[in-house]
Amino acid sequence: MTTATLTRAGDAVRPTHRPGMTDLMRSEWTKLRSLRSTWWSLAAMIAVSVGFTVAACAVYTHDFTHLDAATQTEFRQDTIGLILQPGVQFASLAVSVLGAMLITSEYSTGMIRATMLAEPRRTRALLAKAATFALFVYVFSELIAIPSFFIGSAITSAHASVSISDPTNIRAILSFGLFMTAMGLIALSIGAIVRHTAAAVSLVLALHFVLPGVLSLIPGTVGKHLSAAMPQGTSVVVSSGHNAGNLYTPAQAGLILAAWVVVLGGAALVSVKRRDV
Repeated sequence: MTTATLTRAGDAVRPTHRPGMTDLMRSEWTKLRSLRSTWWSLAAMIAVSVGFTVAACAVYTHDFTHLDAATQTEFRQDTIGLILQPGVQFASLAVSVLGAMLITSEYSTGMIRATMLAEPRRTRALLAKAATFALFVYVFSELIAIPSFFIGSAITSAHASVSISDPTNIRAILSFGLFMTAMGLIALSIGAIVRHTAAAVSLVLALHFVLPGVLSLIPGTVGKHLSAAMPQGTSVVVSSGHNAGNLYTPAQAGLILAAWVVVLGGAALVSVKRRDV
């Protein structure tokens, strides 16, 4: 004799699926590309990067014969820096604003609650957002760096020849994307800490443009080194390293920039984990 056991639907164990990192990144990609600010920021990145590259190269090339011998030497030794640095310094402003808004917009709209419900492990949610944003910014930045290099090299070719096959130039082009990505992650971290768009953007602008000037007022070489160690000062990662005016080598600047990303990123992870949403 068999006995049938009936189980109520409410008592049944329902299978659960905890989203993996790939699922989280796919969700973050959807949010990233659906923001209008993303495409406005990218348009600004293109315009500023290419525009300042053309302007700087054209001015130096046009006035080359009137430059002093030291400046002409720097022009020839650090041509890649002349081509990429002016654009990357100002284009990073656009990516910084985007990085800050990417996280603060979720807090202002309340979407952050849905994000944390989907993935209660908050650090994983923030890491997925940062990873998606970093990958996107790096790829897009490299798509800007390569044509900027060819445009700039064509303008400067009359007085300085640069080749895409030169390892120094390849390193500088790859560093273009790394610098832009790091600046975006720094802004994203600040946004995660303050959780307010206006405050985050203001702090980012102050960190990039105000604080370096204030630190440079400190007497002696201390102020100069501190000012150059600010995130914007580390744009020398896209130079050849032969410019005597740079206080840090590209490798040193890269380490300083990485330290900024790690420290502020760690603070953001702690803030997201400990504070309510």
